[in-house]
Order: sequence, then structure tokens, then C-alpha cells
Amino acid sequence: MQQYSFDFSDLDKLSNYFRDQLDPEGTDVCIHFPPEIGEGYLSYYKISPDVYLLINNYKANDDLEFIRNPINENDVILHFRKYALTHSLDNESIVSNYSDTYTPGNMRCMDATRGERVLIPKGAEIRSTMIVLKSSYTKSYFMKNNTTAQNLNTYIRHSHQFIDKFYLSYRQSVLFDQIVTPAYDTIENELYFVARGINLLETFWKDIIKFDSDNSPFAINANQVGNIYKISHYLENNLFEPFVGVDQLAVMAHMSRTNFFNMFKEIHDQTPLEYFNNKRLESAYTMVFSEGLAVKEVMNMLNYSNSSKFRKAFYNKFNVFPDGLLSK
Repeated sequence: MQQYSFDFSDLDKLSNYFRDQLDPEGTDVCIHFPPEIGEGYLSYYKISPDVYLLINNYKANDDLEFIRNPINENDVILHFRKYALTHSLDNESIVSNYSDTYTPGNMRCMDATRGERVLIPKGAEIRSTMIVLKSSYTKSYFMKNNTTAQNLNTYIRHSHQFIDKFYLSYRQSVLFDQIVTPAYDTIENELYFVARGINLLETFWKDIIKFDSDNSPFAINANQVGNIYKISHYLENNLFEPFVGVDQLAVMAHMSRTNFFNMFKEIHDQTPLEYFNNKRLESAYTMVFSEGLAVKEVMNMLNYSNSSKFRKAFYNKFNVFPDGLLSK
């Protein structure tokens, strides 16, 4: 097992520590794992002198243990991720173990005065983004608005206990994907990551500001959230079949039609039919422009019967017609 012990008191020291441990010859902002330990990288950015952005994107090739030591500062750690961990409390630490059970993307909020042990077994794939808010940053929020401080304290106190209830919102999920799996051929510098880190942080503060007893994230039915994501995956895996309808999807999710429809739209910012049609169009784009299939063949495979409607929907989404023309 490979073991790493660190804290979040200073980003430069943290970055230097992992570079010395993993990638001493590296020259870019990504700290790459040696092959015997992992495939992928860690990456660290300063959004400001008081706010850090940390990116984890790797597959473990050995058993790993990360020990985040507590520090005597009221720093706040936001952890967005799309992999599964189980949690338990051990004295003053949070013990996190990788699990192969299904979980949707989620966020938790931690106090840096509480340490953490994370156990990652060989073969685990880790995709996460962490934002560290130094106490010098959060202090101004607490001074301006005591309600904000109370809401933040509630998040910290409960988030590791109700981790399955902190699913990522649609915007958080999109920003998370852009940060963890970006299109590198279009990225010029670290400002890309900093800008998206700022946007992700904004979504957190909006949640904190609007948080009240009637809008508590801890009231979310975690099983239903999981079922929504399972239905999303079902739709993605059945693009060559006709859309089965909202009623049938609600039955598959073990939810009422109204509750299913509303929760699906809250998570994905689209109705189930819109989600299905957008995924179909994305698949059509890949088959036409990447795989070189004929437009008529793609339409038949994806159950498009009206050529005019297909061309119009394709153009509205991609600003190009499926035959490659930019205008009629």
C-alpha cells in the first residue's frame, strides 16, 4: 500500500509534496502518477490567495491511503465527486472507504479542523474536484450575514453523515465534468480551470444563501435520486429504441409520474423526452461526422421518420446540417 500524509494549510507546500512523491521530473501543472501507482494525475490551482482548486483524475494501480491531517484553522473544504465512498466517524477523523456500489455525483462540505483517512483500493477510478476556502475568505461572509454562517455550519455538520443526499445539481454536474474531463485541445492555460472553479463555487454559495428548513438538502430521498440517474443511463443505452414515455419511466423509477418528472428536470435541466432527444442527436452527430455513416442510415437506426424535422433539430443543436452544409 502507498501512503500519503498531508494537509491543506498551504497549496504550494501541498503541490511540492505530491510532486516530490509522484512526479519529480514533471514540468506542467499536472502531477502525474508513476505507472506502478496509478494512471492519471493530480492538479492544483489558486483561484485566489484564499481559495484553492484541487483536481483528482486517476485510476489506482496499487492500494492507496491518503491521510489529510487536521489543521487549527476554520477552513472549509468542498468536495465534489462522482465516485462512491462510504463514511464513518473515528474520533476526530472521517474514515472514507471506496465502494463499488452505485452513487450519483455528490458534494460534501467539511471543516478542516477534522482530519480524514481515505482508503482507495487497486483498480478504483477517482474523479473529484475539491475547493478549499481558507478562513480568511469565509470570515467576510460570516461577518456580513449570520444566517449564512448558520447555514454553512449546518452543511458542515451533516454533509458527511448524509452524503447520498448531496447530489450534484445540473449546473454543478456540467462544471464538474468540464473540470475533471476537459477538452484539452481547446484549453490554452489554467484560467480555464480557475474560471470553472469560480463558477462551481458560486453554485455552492447560492445553495447556502437560499438554504432554509423548507429547502433542506437533507430532506431529499436518496433512493429516488439514484433511480433518476439509473433512468438517465437507461435512456442513454436505448437510443436505438423508441422513447418509452414518461409514465413507463416513472414506473421503472418506482416513483409517481409527477415526482419523477419534476425531479428528473431538476437534476438534468431537461424533461425526460428532451434528454432522450438530445442524446439521440449527439449520437447522430458522432455516427455522421466521426464514423462516416450515411444520414439516411443514421435516421433509420435512431428511429427518425421525418427528414425535415431531423435536419432542423440537428441544425438547431450543432449549427450545421447532418450533410455538413452550414445553411439551406
